[in-house]
Amino acid sequence: MSSVLNATIRTEKGKGAVHRLRQAGRIPAVLYGETQANISLNAGEVRKYYSAKGFSRLITLRLDNAGKTEDLPILVKEVQFHPVKGNPLHMDLLQVSMKEKVVVKVPVVLVGEDQRTNDGSIIDLALYEVEVSCLPGDIPAKIEVDISELTMNNNITVGELQAPAGVEFVTAATEPVVVAHVPRIEEEETEEQEVQEEGVAAESQQEEE
Repeated sequence: MSSVLNATIRTEKGKGAVHRLRQAGRIPAVLYGETQANISLNAGEVRKYYSAKGFSRLITLRLDNAGKTEDLPILVKEVQFHPVKGNPLHMDLLQVSMKEKVVVKVPVVLVGEDQRTNDGSIIDLALYEVEVSCLPGDIPAKIEVDISELTMNNNITVGELQAPAGVEFVTAATEPVVVAHVPRIEEEETEEQEVQEEGVAAESQQEEE
């Protein structure tokens, strides 16, 4: 799928204008950076792109300004979603320089689960995203975390991850990304067993007295 989103300049402002835009299948947005403008994007195109790729990657914004088209490298700064439907309602976009590093959040994806020995532990993803610093053209689509050798009561921290070429982690190295927990039911059974053992011990002590 192309990493291009088409946009047009919008001149009307106010709630009424925004409502009309959304009724026409457009999403109002603000472009920041070297080029600053109020723009609108095709809602269907944005939803399709978001479903396929998310909003963490570098995007080419094809901006139509009165018939003049310009391609701009941009990142999505912020998205306002509908609280019920979940579709984007408003977007803040940032034009970036391809020669300057940026800090972005990249999704974490677990791999190697099918090769992992089943020790009964529960895998808990502690970080769904990690912050990285890199040039816009080097932004990875995802950070893979291999859990094939992760065992119970252990974790994998950011410092143990392999960063792609040209990418540095901004998230603290000590932050756990994924943890292998003891199943809660076993914890509850252990606590119950301890209570029962304490009760038996107390009864035995009373009998001796």
